[in-house]
Amino acid sequence: MGADEVSKQEGAIRVVVQRSLKARLLVDAVADTWVEIGRGLVLYLSFAEGADRLMLRSAAKSLLTAPLSTSSQWTADHTDAESVIALCRKGEAQGVLIVPQASLVSKLEPGDKIVKYHRQCAKALAEELFQGFDQAIRDVARELLGETQKHDPAAYKELKAKRAAAASISPSEFFRVGEYESKYSLFDDRGVPTHDAEGEELPKSAKKKLEKAYQGQVKKFEKAQAVPSANVEESAGTLVAAAVEVADECPEGDRWCLAEGACLPEIISGTFGGRQGFELTSAGPLTHCFAF
Repeated sequence: MGADEVSKQEGAIRVVVQRSLKARLLVDAVADTWVEIGRGLVLYLSFAEGADRLMLRSAAKSLLTAPLSTSSQWTADHTDAESVIALCRKGEAQGVLIVPQASLVSKLEPGDKIVKYHRQCAKALAEELFQGFDQAIRDVARELLGETQKHDPAAYKELKAKRAAAASISPSEFFRVGEYESKYSLFDDRGVPTHDAEGEELPKSAKKKLEKAYQGQVKKFEKAQAVPSANVEESAGTLVAAAVEVADECPEGDRWCLAEGACLPEIISGTFGGRQGFELTSAGPLTHCFAF
């Protein structure tokens, strides 16, 4: 069986994902230098024969958008599981620690005691792919968490006007209009839904998400009320003017900006081929094994 056939059947990129509260990795044994992330994911990464750079982006996107991580609001039934991107969009800090782990491409036959590593990718290519994967994770995160409207004053003005209009909705009415309209039948004294449209009480996980949305709207509403002018379009126009001034000072072609309220994940990679001293405080435990 050729390398291409093996990669199709077993996956040429092997990843073990572990959810963590805190993780640190030794990157320089001589200087005793460690790197560290907080809440997020540890990715143990290896490449088999047949792996190439064209596979990296899709694997990176899957790992960032699958519900593998969690916020600080942990629940026993795992309904708190969310993707790194989803959490970063809400402004919740996430880390991604990428650890080279060649031994993931190995085989141990039943009844045998010899571990075989025959189908590992060549070391030079594996190092190139490891660096490429690190870059792919960074690029995908920026694309999914960024906005490109800043360079287009008209589009940016429209976006800001929509956000300003949404922010002007009273928190007590927030779940009765717009995308939430007709979805709920009963509300508490603050206007947060307690029962769905059919009259069934909402599960705890749903209530938690709605509570987060409510608290977010309270902050936006208070901020909107603090603006001297009550004219939404005028406020948006002021924001646009300021943004255009900033954009004019940026280098030609610099059109990327982080989406409002979002944050980029902290991405750290280990040293390829070096000693991998490692410490982890697990969040779960929750571990997945993938082959792309």
